[in-house]
Amino acid sequence: MTMTTNMSRNHKNSENRPHRMRRVLPPIILAVFSAALCSSAAQAQTVSVVYSFKKSSLSQRPQFVTPAQGRDGKLNGTTSGSQNGTVFAISAAGSGGQLFALDGTNGSQPFGGVTLATDGNLYGAAEFGGSNGDGVLFQITASGVYAVLHDFVGSGDGLFPAAPPIQASDGNLYGTTLYGPGIIGSTVYSYSSSGGFSTLYTFDAQQGSAILGPLMQASNGNLYGAFQGGGTNNCGGIFELTTSGVLLNDFSFPCGKGPGSPNGPLVQASDGNFYGTTTAGGKKGYGTIFRMNPNGAVTVFYSFLGGSQDGKIPDGGLVQATDGNLYGTTSEGGAHSCGTLYQISTAGVYKLLYSFAQGTGKLESGGLLQHTNGLLYGTAFEGGRQNLGSLYSLDLGLGPFITFVQPTGAVGATAQILGQGLTGTTSVTFNGVAAAGFNVGSDTFVTAVVPIGAATGPVVVTTPGGTLTSNVNFRISE
Repeated sequence: MTMTTNMSRNHKNSENRPHRMRRVLPPIILAVFSAALCSSAAQAQTVSVVYSFKKSSLSQRPQFVTPAQGRDGKLNGTTSGSQNGTVFAISAAGSGGQLFALDGTNGSQPFGGVTLATDGNLYGAAEFGGSNGDGVLFQITASGVYAVLHDFVGSGDGLFPAAPPIQASDGNLYGTTLYGPGIIGSTVYSYSSSGGFSTLYTFDAQQGSAILGPLMQASNGNLYGAFQGGGTNNCGGIFELTTSGVLLNDFSFPCGKGPGSPNGPLVQASDGNFYGTTTAGGKKGYGTIFRMNPNGAVTVFYSFLGGSQDGKIPDGGLVQATDGNLYGTTSEGGAHSCGTLYQISTAGVYKLLYSFAQGTGKLESGGLLQHTNGLLYGTAFEGGRQNLGSLYSLDLGLGPFITFVQPTGAVGATAQILGQGLTGTTSVTFNGVAAAGFNVGSDTFVTAVVPIGAATGPVVVTTPGGTLTSNVNFRISE
């Protein structure tokens, strides 16, 4: 069903909208209240537990966490922890664990994970704690050196940053807060090493509130995000914002059988359309997958049905894998009421892949990452061997590939490439044109200079083990 022909432009009728707001509980409370009992029956495994979080560690209970692949190939994320939360780094083989433990003064409850930036550091946000108790923006190195970049004060800069920032093609970080001044609306902020922190845009509750998932930058260079609450119908919505802070479009979800209350980010697929998930709405009220075309027309793409044959409450958004299909999780439903993994094609063909059981995970509220080894990885808030959460993998039989820290650059710029088996690389090409030069930093990290004559397209790295092709096109900018 089509919700509207376009997202509304520049809030021309915002003065006529009712000023309403839905108070959103902190994410950890949402997860505890929504938990359902689930059985621990074993299943034939395409899903494996890579790491079970432990009672002996402060690293426990990753919540809205999509793992981030580092230069070293490790999977990085955050946990809400037994105290104030932690940052973790775990190899694809399951070694590692806690990288840094927050103590409250430098942040508390980093619910949303971290982002790898081109300086090699990881960036994230803690929803609470800091000098004012309203959350912090932080940086952490791969070796665990932690620094607070900004303490939120709850006035002009907003409060409770739930999601990690992203790095846009201009090199700046862009992030959001759950609420704006006065515990209404939300804010979008930017941060750079040269310019520091600034509030980019402040939303009111009529536009939307409670941004739980990270932003994404589309091929047009603009930022897209989703509100969990607020909007015209108090069911959240989505927005488009320039990196200079101009609000171009916004759309309020309609409630009812339409989509409502998105927690995760949007993804722009290879067909040019945007896809996301909502935790409410649909045929049974269990949530939806929605699609938005580049012109802003929003359509319900799939309605979750719940029960033993389908999941419900899709929290974490979607990822497009190298087979062209979209993959996601639900935090409830399935054969054991512990949540599910699913696949949906851009043509709308849906398939339930896996029903979680207590031993593998429960409350999968984060999204999925496809590692360059070909496997998909995700986190569960509960379950695992000690019922304190897990990092799990999904093996679809997809082969290894390369990807980028930032998939955009001008001629002469240095592209940063993630992969595996890169030692001994003999060539790097940009859409068939040999790189102006390249350097093998490690077995999992290579840099290459964008050559004259390169056009937007795939990057191919030739290694002793064969050729590796990028999962997305590298976009040549002006």
